[in-house]
Amino acid sequence: MNEKNHPAKSWKNPLYVENGGSTRLAESLLRGNTLRQKTAAGWALGSFLIELPTPATLTALAVAGFDFVVLDMEHSSVGFSALESLIVAGQAVGLTVLVRTWGEDTGLIGKVLDMGAHGIMAPHVGTPERARSIVEQARFKPLGNRGFSPLMKFDSLEAPLQMLGEATYVVVQIEGKEALARAADIAAVPGIDAIFVGPYDLALSLGVLPGSAEVHRAAERIAATVPAHLALGIYIDDPASCGEWAARRFALQCVSFDGRMLADGARRVAGMALNCVQEKLGQR
Repeated sequence: MNEKNHPAKSWKNPLYVENGGSTRLAESLLRGNTLRQKTAAGWALGSFLIELPTPATLTALAVAGFDFVVLDMEHSSVGFSALESLIVAGQAVGLTVLVRTWGEDTGLIGKVLDMGAHGIMAPHVGTPERARSIVEQARFKPLGNRGFSPLMKFDSLEAPLQMLGEATYVVVQIEGKEALARAADIAAVPGIDAIFVGPYDLALSLGVLPGSAEVHRAAERIAATVPAHLALGIYIDDPASCGEWAARRFALQCVSFDGRMLADGARRVAGMALNCVQEKLGQR
């Protein structure tokens, strides 16, 4: 069946509610569209939530001017008991919320999306077969096989299958030599929005130091194989290099992460306080 003619595109929600609250809720659920627009325009600023997974951290990122956040379930202690409250907190402050899942458990991605995440970031994608499996879980038919439950929050959407299907943002990470060699095949899988380079794990896989020129060259080789309609993403330690990576077409940028930014800010404050005190005491 042609994708455009699939029933999912035309089904109307009989429980749809039209009022101000519903409009605001719908906007909060469909923010993946905003992220897609920002990357198409050339740049979206994000970061990872890893070490300080609290609503207050999400508020701080929003106030600072970040566009999106990745709730990291791979490297953090965040589990399902805390995940939904973080997703809702991110929605409340206007962030697009992606969740980096782990493993290959069937149903994990769909569960995260049902919680209200705007999209997913799947780590360690080495083959097009693995990429297709991710799309299968993240997309409704005909592209995938994501299940649908008529949850209360989806009553804010007149055509939830179509609207959620179009808004969901799917990112796959290339982090190893195997993936590097098959980047073009991975990027060719329908239903992917962005290819994201994980520079640390890629460096380990290549047997080189993180931040080395070899990693940068590998990222450029990946960029050369990814078609223009897909976004390119990368993790960046130093915000001073954001422009350089944007010029290379890496528009989906995760810059630093929560714990690192707190440590950097704390060191700046402590250093300024120490210098000020030493200067004043030295005048005596």
